[in-house]
Amino acid sequence: MANIEELLRKRKELLEEIDREIDIHYSKPVTLLFTDIVGSTEYFEKMGDIAGRQMIQTHNDLLFPIIESRGGKIIKTIGDSIMARFENPHSSVECAVLMQEALKSFNHEREDKEKIRVRMGIHYGKAVMDDKDLFGDMVNTAARVESRAQGEEILISGELKEKIKESSFPLVSLGLDYVKGKMKKINFFLVNWDSRNEDAILKSWNKRISFKAAENKVSVPHIEKHKPQIAKIKGKLNLEKAVSKIKQLSKKGNPYLNRVMVPHPDLFFGRTGVVKRILKRIASERPQSISIVGERRIGKSSLLNFLACAKTRLSTLEDAEQYLFLFIDFQQLRSIDIEQFFEIIFTELKKQSGEIIDLSLTRDYEGMRYLCDYLTGEGFKLILLFDEFECITKNEKFGPEFYSTFRSLANNYSIAFVTASGKNLKDMCVSHEIADSPFFNIFTLQHLGSFQEKEALALITAPSGACGIPLEPVADKIINMGGRYPLFLQIACSSWFEFLEIEELDAEDYRGQKIPKDIIKIFREEAEPHFEYILETLPRA
Repeated sequence: MANIEELLRKRKELLEEIDREIDIHYSKPVTLLFTDIVGSTEYFEKMGDIAGRQMIQTHNDLLFPIIESRGGKIIKTIGDSIMARFENPHSSVECAVLMQEALKSFNHEREDKEKIRVRMGIHYGKAVMDDKDLFGDMVNTAARVESRAQGEEILISGELKEKIKESSFPLVSLGLDYVKGKMKKINFFLVNWDSRNEDAILKSWNKRISFKAAENKVSVPHIEKHKPQIAKIKGKLNLEKAVSKIKQLSKKGNPYLNRVMVPHPDLFFGRTGVVKRILKRIASERPQSISIVGERRIGKSSLLNFLACAKTRLSTLEDAEQYLFLFIDFQQLRSIDIEQFFEIIFTELKKQSGEIIDLSLTRDYEGMRYLCDYLTGEGFKLILLFDEFECITKNEKFGPEFYSTFRSLANNYSIAFVTASGKNLKDMCVSHEIADSPFFNIFTLQHLGSFQEKEALALITAPSGACGIPLEPVADKIINMGGRYPLFLQIACSSWFEFLEIEELDAEDYRGQKIPKDIIKIFREEAEPHFEYILETLPRA
C-alpha cells in the first residue's frame, strides 16, 4: 500500500489533470448578458402577485424573441432577470440595444405604473460551460456590471469593449470603478443607444460612486470637487476638540449607585492590562480584531465605551487623530436588517468625523467598501466597537455575504472590529453555516473576568475618597462581601457608603470590627437576585 506522501502526490496530479480537461473541453470565451427589471418588487407589492407575474410574462414575450433572433441563448431566468450568452460579442450589444428600443416603444403613452424599465450589463470573458449553465468568475462579473446600471441603461465592461472596438455603437467611457465582491476595478462603458447628453450621463454615474482622493488615476470631476473638502475634514478630526471637559466627581451623593454602562472615562476603574492588550492590537500596522467575552454584568459595555472615549485614545495611541472609533450597542437593535445596519454605521461615522464621507455614498456593501478604501488611502484606521454582537450573529437577516464581506474588508483595509458578547461568537450563531464562516477566524479572544485585587481596591478607594466618605479602612470587608466581581463589588461599596452617610459615621470606626447587619441586609437585598441569575445560568462545570 502506498504511503501518505505518494497518495498526496497522486491526488495533486489527478486534480491538475482534471483541471486541464475542464479547461480544454469546457472552458471557452463567451459574452454574457444580464438584464433586470427595475422596481419589480414595488410593482408586486402595489399591483399584486397576479399582475406582477403578468408583467414579467409580458417582459419575457417581448424580449425573448429578440435575444434568439440575434443568436443569443437564454441560460436561465431568475425572477425578473434574464441571463443569456452570445458567441458573437457584437451581437450581444446589438441585441441589448434592440431590447431597449422595443421597451421604449412598449412604454410609449403608457402610464408610469404600466411601464417596464430594464437595466442591462454585458461582459466578455472565459467561463466554464455545459449544455445548461455557465460557471466562473466572469459570470459574477457580468452580474455586477448589470447591477451598476440604471433603468433603460446598457453598461459593458472594458473586456467587451475591446472585442467590439471597431463597431459603430456610441460608447461613453465612465472610467474604472469597483463592484461588489470584486477587489479588482472594472472599466465601465455606457452604450448611448438613445443619444443622451454625455455630461448628463457622467453626472448620473458620478452620483453612484464614492469619491476616492487616494485613487487619482481616475479622472472624475466628483473627486476633484471634493479635494478641498478633504483638507477641511482633517482639521475637524482633531480629537482634542472632541474631548469634553471632565466633570468633577460630586462631593455629595453615593458614587456607587450607577448600574448601567460607566458613562465617563474618569469613572472607569480596573481593566488596565486588558485595555493595554486591546489597544496594542489596534495599534498594529493593520489593526487587529478582538472578541471580548464575559459573563453578564462583568463590565463589557463599560469597557467598550471606555475604549471609544477620545480621552482614552489621546492618552494611549500614537497618531490618535487618525483613528475613528464607532461604538454601537445592538441590545435594542435585535431585529434590524442589513440596510438599517449600514445606515447606523454611516450615521454614527458622520457624528464622529463631521463630513469625512460623501453622503451620496450608498448604504450597502459596495458603499462600505468604498468607504474603507478611501479611509485607508487617507491614512485613517476605522475601529468598529460592537456591543451585544450576538444580536447580529443570531439575526437571520444577516447571511453569509455579510460575514464574507466584512472578513474581506478586515483583510484588505485598515478596519478592525472589537465585539462584546456573553459567549464565544461561534456558539451564538443562527446556523451552522454562519458559525463555520471564516469571518470569526480574524478575531483574537479576550476573556473578561473578575478584577485583580489592585483594581478592586481602586474602585473601593478612589470614588469614596473623592466624595468625602473614604472606604479604604473597610476595603477588606467589602472584598469579602462582594468578591472581585465588578457588579457585586459595586453593590457592596454602595451599601457601605449609604450606611456611613446616613448614620454619619466613619469607616475607620469599623476597622477590625464585624460588618453591621444593616449593611449586610442592604447588600443582600440588591445582590441576591443577580447572584441567583448567574448561578442558574452558569454551566454545570
